[in-house]
Amino acid sequence: MAVSTGTPRQTLAASIPPIPFRRRLYGFGSIYGKTVRDSRLAFIIAAGLFGSLPLVLGAAIGSVFPTPAARLEVDKLIGSLPASMVNLFGNATLMGPKLGTLGGYMSWKYGALFALGAGLWSILALSGTLAGEAARGSLDFVAAAPFGKRRIALEKLAAHLTMLWLVMAVIAVMVFVGSNVFGDASLGDPIPLGGSIAFALWIGFIAMCFSGLAFALAPLLGRAGSAAVAGVVMMVLWLASGLDVGGPLVAISPFHWTVNHVPLAGFYDWPGLVAVLFVAVVLLAAGVEIFSRRDLGVTANLSLPALPDQILGVRGPVHRAFGDQLPRALAWGLGMGLMGGLLASLVGSFANQVGGDTIIFKEFATIFPGYNFASAGGWLQLYVALFYIAAGFAGVTFVSKWASDETEGRLEEVLASPLSRARWVMAGGVAAVAAVVLMTAIVAVAIGVGASAGGAAAGDALVGSASLGLYAIAIVGVGVAVGGLWRTSLGAEITALVVVVTYLIDLLAPALKLPDWFHQLALTAHMGQPMIGQWDAFGIVASVAIAVGGILLGAWGVTRRDVAR
Repeated sequence: MAVSTGTPRQTLAASIPPIPFRRRLYGFGSIYGKTVRDSRLAFIIAAGLFGSLPLVLGAAIGSVFPTPAARLEVDKLIGSLPASMVNLFGNATLMGPKLGTLGGYMSWKYGALFALGAGLWSILALSGTLAGEAARGSLDFVAAAPFGKRRIALEKLAAHLTMLWLVMAVIAVMVFVGSNVFGDASLGDPIPLGGSIAFALWIGFIAMCFSGLAFALAPLLGRAGSAAVAGVVMMVLWLASGLDVGGPLVAISPFHWTVNHVPLAGFYDWPGLVAVLFVAVVLLAAGVEIFSRRDLGVTANLSLPALPDQILGVRGPVHRAFGDQLPRALAWGLGMGLMGGLLASLVGSFANQVGGDTIIFKEFATIFPGYNFASAGGWLQLYVALFYIAAGFAGVTFVSKWASDETEGRLEEVLASPLSRARWVMAGGVAAVAAVVLMTAIVAVAIGVGASAGGAAAGDALVGSASLGLYAIAIVGVGVAVGGLWRTSLGAEITALVVVVTYLIDLLAPALKLPDWFHQLALTAHMGQPMIGQWDAFGIVASVAIAVGGILLGAWGVTRRDVAR
């Protein structure tokens, strides 16, 4: 009679083979690895958005403002704006003559955009990384494993911080590369690597500070409540610092503590930066401790207003799919609309300053012949690359939401109803296209309102906004085709890479004088100049064909493979 040796625990451990290092990197074997793997799409989108902006500015400022006289005109233009508006976006007074350099212009006009955008992304991520899973019940399975709650929180937090600082590294590299490749050394455009890193540190610390607030509040208020509170606090403290309203709001604002930290223009304020980091660490540590001391999912249930049941999808597969896409369509539409409306509202002031015989007007007329800079479209066309990449990533998120039926295990239940696989794909594709249409309509309305407030014409820009929707539906078509033919889990990731590659080709091919055939590989190169009424029919036809063909191809492909488990 054989007798087994060892304790049951040892026997069980011996029967489970170790997980290879390669598979651990892919997300198996730890909460940290799994969370990093689940965050890969968000990382691609964030890195693409924030990493592209320095390249756009680097390529643009050298061609738009190529002479010292034109840079002086930039200083005069900004100086003519109301003081409250100037200080809201950046410390123009501190930068002085350096405002006309690439680093000064980027800091003043887009520094707040980097910080607020990264802060919003981080708030949404950390408000839901624990509270969202607790609300869905999936965290109960993790907590049932031999992991303490503090370890769960620490590994989830470490995963997000890893992705956040990878994005910050992308920003630092792109700022350095963009300024040194496209900038004019004689005009002071190149930014040293140290300045780029200091800029990324400021963005990352600001994001950690406000997302730390959301992380600390999430066990108490839930995902929606903590995200809303942290987002409102961030916007209020930014406005209080920029408008210099005085009082306690300015005193506690991280933006005010770092108002003199403008590293892209050569100004550093390390004590202010350390103060922001200290507050961020305290809030993140408080979030870990609060989570470890509370029951899972027990919150004050402070949430945002719910959408009406009538529009959440109870009248068929298309209606259900569109109901799932609606929150994302509204979020992207409002976000892009805010940017477009803000630019359009400044057109009137810019046109008054640029018009006439000024040097900057002559520079603009030479570089952009045929542009009407008294209209919203003339100015928005200069920034259309940013709108295209944002619209493309919006399409990526719509593909991701459609794919979640299969990746999250709902598709088998959906197909148990009288719904064929092909019809499921086509319903999801049509709903994603409808979400793009809604998003585009919101952007167009926002541009019209902003232009009216600024006293400028917006007719061409309103119609030109449709080009954003055309590009986005083409991205949806690519994603649905990949998801149907291959795997839905890869549809969003591959389309995100398509957006980034398309953007880089369209941006770098003309600047680096690459062959024209290479530039034509980018779909956005075939859109013409829609914001000023100049359309390219090939781009319109190609976008519609890719969207329709991609959805049909995905519907055919999904009938020829197994549903993922």
